[in-house]
Amino acid sequence: MPLKITLAPEEKIIVNGAVLANAGGPATLTVLNQAHILRGKDIMTEAEANTPATRVYYVLQCLYLFPDRAADYRRAAESFLADYAAAAPSGAAIVATISRHLAGDNTYQALRGARKLLAHEKEVLSHVSDTASSGL
Repeated sequence: MPLKITLAPEEKIIVNGAVLANAGGPATLTVLNQAHILRGKDIMTEAEANTPATRVYYVLQCLYLFPDRAADYRRAAESFLADYAAAAPSGAAIVATISRHLAGDNTYQALRGARKLLAHEKEVLSHVSDTASSGL
């Protein structure tokens, strides 16, 4: 089944590792075959990967987009997931779901699960921030 994507002006998309940008007005693309695609809003840069959950997301993104380095990215993802679970046990169920998708070679679903991990981390860090500011 074809995938139809509408890009706003200046919006970026990655298709099989190639970064494409819409240089004009609204554009509609139809993808007719299997491709690894991420929209601009879902793309994380290496510089943005500066917390445990963002590192998980970034390495899963790389695994999804660059399967030729899958072994390296998979090892890094497994390590980052284990680190996250140890640091934030309340996220263990999310980590387990991501790990199941990863084990089943369903990288896109693992990447989607990592978005939940980002939300979990934000929630955990907001509690830490609230606790720290109330004690001052």
